[in-house]
Amino acid sequence: MASRFTFDGALMFGFRAAYVRTFPWKYALAFAGVSTALSALFFWLVKDTLLGFIETVEQLDQSGIDDPAVIFGAMSNLFSSLLPTAIVGGVASLVVWAIFMTATQRRYIRDEDFSIRFGPDEVRMMGAGLVWFLALSVIYVLPLLVMLPAFSLITDFYHGDITEEQMAMSMLGRAGIVSVFFLLTLPVYIFFATRFAPVFAMTLKEGKIAFGDAWIASRGRFWPILGAYLILAIIGGMAVGFVSTILEMLVMPLFMNSASLVDDLSGLKSLFTPGVVVGLLIYTFLRYFMSGLLMHFVNGPAAFAARHDPRGSVDEALNLAEFD
Repeated sequence: MASRFTFDGALMFGFRAAYVRTFPWKYALAFAGVSTALSALFFWLVKDTLLGFIETVEQLDQSGIDDPAVIFGAMSNLFSSLLPTAIVGGVASLVVWAIFMTATQRRYIRDEDFSIRFGPDEVRMMGAGLVWFLALSVIYVLPLLVMLPAFSLITDFYHGDITEEQMAMSMLGRAGIVSVFFLLTLPVYIFFATRFAPVFAMTLKEGKIAFGDAWIASRGRFWPILGAYLILAIIGGMAVGFVSTILEMLVMPLFMNSASLVDDLSGLKSLFTPGVVVGLLIYTFLRYFMSGLLMHFVNGPAAFAARHDPRGSVDEALNLAEFD
C-alpha cells in the first residue's frame, strides 16, 4: 500500500477523504465561530490598554517630551500589564489549535466525521505543536538579539553620543546580518519543516508525539509533499486574500462614517458604534472561515504521507480489519 503514495494523491487528498461534502464546511464554521468569540473577548480585555497607549502618545506629544528612553519606558510599562492576558491568550490559542488540528487528522487518518472534543489525542497534539512552535521560534532569537541594541542606538543619537551617520550605518549593518541569516536559514527550515510535516497526523496515528515516525513517513517524499503543500497554500492564500479585500471594502465605509464623528483621540471610544462592531465581527468571522478551510486542506499532503506510512499504511490496516 505504501506505493499508493503519489503527488496527485497528496495534492487532492483533502478533496477525496471521507465526508468531503460536509466536513470542511462544518470545520470552517466551527473554527470561525470559536476564533471570532475568542478574538472579541481578547479585544474587550485589552481595549483599555490600547486606548491608554494612544492617550499616552498624545500626552507625550503635547508635553513636548521626545526623549526616546522616556518614550520606550512609558510604552514598556504600559504594555507590561498585557503580559498575563497574553499568556492566557497564548495557552487558549494552543488549546483551540490542538482541538481543530486533531479534528483534521481524525478525518484524514481515521475517516471520522467532524467533532469537537478534548481528550488524550488533543493533549498529545498540544505537545507536538508546542515542540514545533518552540523550534520555529529559535530561528527568531538571533535576529532579535542582533536588532535589540537598535533601541539604545536611538537613545545614543538623541543624546548626541553618536552621529546620524553612525546610527544609520549600524542599523543597516544589523539589518544586513538579519537578512543574510534568514536567507541562509530559509532552505534549512523548509527542508526540516517538510520532513517533519507528517508529525501531527503521525501523532494521532501512533498515539504518541511522533517526530521520529514523521521523519520516516516523509522519507523519499519530500518534493511531492512540499509541492502539493505550496500549490494549496498559494492558491488558497490568494483566495483568502481576495475575500479579505472584498470584505475590507465593505467594512471600510462603516469606519469612515464613524471616524468623521471623532474630533480627537479622546473621542476614540465613540468610534466603535454598534454598526462598526457588528461589521467587524462579520468580517472576522468570514476571515476565520476562509482561514479554517485553508488550514484544513493544506494539512492534506502531509497527512496523506502519514496515512501511507511505508511501514504499513492505514488503508492496509482497515482492509485487514474486515477479516477480524
